[in-house]
Amino acid sequence: MIIGGLQKFSTIDFPKKLAAVVFTGGCNLRCPFCHNPDLVEWKGNGSGLAQSRVLDFLRRRVGKIDGVVLSGGEPTLQADLVDFLMEVKAMGFAIKLDTNGTEPGVIKSLLDKNLLSYIAVDMKHVYSKYSRACGLKILSMEGIEESVSIVIHSGISYEFRTTMVPGIHVLSDALGIAIQLDGAKRFVVQEFIPKKTLSMGNFGESNFSREDFELLRREIESHVGEFVIRY
Repeated sequence: MIIGGLQKFSTIDFPKKLAAVVFTGGCNLRCPFCHNPDLVEWKGNGSGLAQSRVLDFLRRRVGKIDGVVLSGGEPTLQADLVDFLMEVKAMGFAIKLDTNGTEPGVIKSLLDKNLLSYIAVDMKHVYSKYSRACGLKILSMEGIEESVSIVIHSGISYEFRTTMVPGIHVLSDALGIAIQLDGAKRFVVQEFIPKKTLSMGNFGESNFSREDFELLRREIESHVGEFVIRY
């Protein structure tokens, strides 16, 4: 498995758990606002972490942390993801997957094998504007829509989350995305933090405010169980 980075300790990436975060290299999307551009366009050049080294680290953390987050990049592109997660699960860790939802078959396989405790799916935009948010000219929505359905009916804890980016999103898109997720338990909007991105450079537009989203809360909560503003 291509591992591009390891965050040894996090209190915010796995709800209610202390976790390590494993970042995989490579992604099939090119979202211009992505804050992990080095992982998206993974070149490797011998700078990645050996899988054995990461597993050895996790063995030493048994009893000290609760879980492991697989993030990226896009973890579901990794051919040996199942084998890696089976080893992590055998250590007793809860596992959270961060995914863009483009590989529903992989998500279903991980769920069928009971490897996941939590899934976070990045919803990039309303479907009619999705490809633009992903930095692609064309993107089939069938896989995304299938993943949404799989996660909603998964029986485990999950969230759908959208990074709201001025210039790519307008405020009403938050409601549009909630409508797409009708019946979901949890929908999160999170702040775009101007810093290193894939292709947006130094972004200078004003951000949306927490108060902006509060104006939409009642309408959004008519479609999803919980609406979280993560700022």
